[in-house]
Amino acid sequence: EIPFNDPELPNWADGYLDKFCDLFWHETWREGNDAIATLEIDMLADRYAYIKEGMALRAFQLYKLYENLGFKTFKQYCVKGLKKSVHYVKQVIKAAQTSWRLMLEGFTELPDNVSQATRLASSARQVSEEADETTSCWQEVLDKAKHLSQPITASYIETTITGETAAPLATAKIPRDVWDKLKDRAREQGVKPEKLLEEILGDYLEPKSDPGPDTSLESEPEFKKNNKAFMSKTPEIKAWEEDLEALVREKYTNEDDYDATADSSSIPEVFHPTGDISPGDKGQVRRPPT
Repeated sequence: EIPFNDPELPNWADGYLDKFCDLFWHETWREGNDAIATLEIDMLADRYAYIKEGMALRAFQLYKLYENLGFKTFKQYCVKGLKKSVHYVKQVIKAAQTSWRLMLEGFTELPDNVSQATRLASSARQVSEEADETTSCWQEVLDKAKHLSQPITASYIETTITGETAAPLATAKIPRDVWDKLKDRAREQGVKPEKLLEEILGDYLEPKSDPGPDTSLESEPEFKKNNKAFMSKTPEIKAWEEDLEALVREKYTNEDDYDATADSSSIPEVFHPTGDISPGDKGQVRRPPT
């Protein structure tokens, strides 16, 4: 008998109803220490429930069990069946694999959640890409946390292993077409669009060097002082630089002529150690005066 009308719970929630009644209606914990010990064991098992979830997800992925539920692909099952992104589901699988490996190595204290387990795995890869350092890294985290009486969090795991943490992130809204172009450029360069955007903004926000009033000629390198006259730009040099800038801008900002298959190695070879220009570009710009 339960203290309320039989609720209409999901078919997977019977265990939760049983647990509620055991704790707060039947009060089975009053039966003594053994009952309390059993309660703690159940609590620890629930604490690491993501491991069983990840195992099940991996089985669905590996053996294509989703087909029995009417889904054609694992991605379709994740998005429509589980209402989760494929990326998140794969993170759960990775977290489960990481913690399961720790269990097999004899650890009884594991990462509390998916975030901690995945941060452990990614940080361990930074230590060594050739050998698996997950177990030794986790032992280091446990030892330092115990010694310093620190709670273990995802950030603490990363800091302990790599010595650095990711900078806090912020969000900004930009037009979809701009974002799509950024993703295309990032794909060509083999980087994430967020990383490319960070580099672009970093270049834009980088403060220009502005020598202070105390800067004197005596503090400049000797070769600069001897070449002051040469460094001043003549009208011919300025005209050549303007032509060169126009050439590069025309080649890289004209979307109609842009080659979508280009990568970072396709930057036009305009600049050479000799100061000359590439043969293909001769005639388009004026040769710099000598």
